[in-house]
Amino acid sequence: MPLSDASVCSEKMAAPGEKSLCVLEYQTIKSVVTVQRAFRAKYAKDSPTLKTILASYKQFNETGCLCKQKAPTLTRVWKELEYRIDVCRVTRGAHIEYL
Repeated sequence: MPLSDASVCSEKMAAPGEKSLCVLEYQTIKSVVTVQRAFRAKYAKDSPTLKTILASYKQFNETGCLCKQKAPTLTRVWKELEYRIDVCRVTRGAHIEYL
């Protein structure tokens, strides 16, 4: 059964390599059809939909990660550290028990 440009993937992309290929190709070319063709050529299976490719691209731009996590752990750690430094700055270095 030949694959057409209009083919849709009934399953979500699972492999990180597949998502990264889509994100890198889309960043370079800015064409979903070309990304789908490159995907089919490399993995020999149905390509992801336009919506899936754009969602992966948006997620990578917003979080810097293609993981399923909503926010990378490191980002939360830095925000907590930033908050604690701000508290110290506001209190002008006074001793704070809970920090």
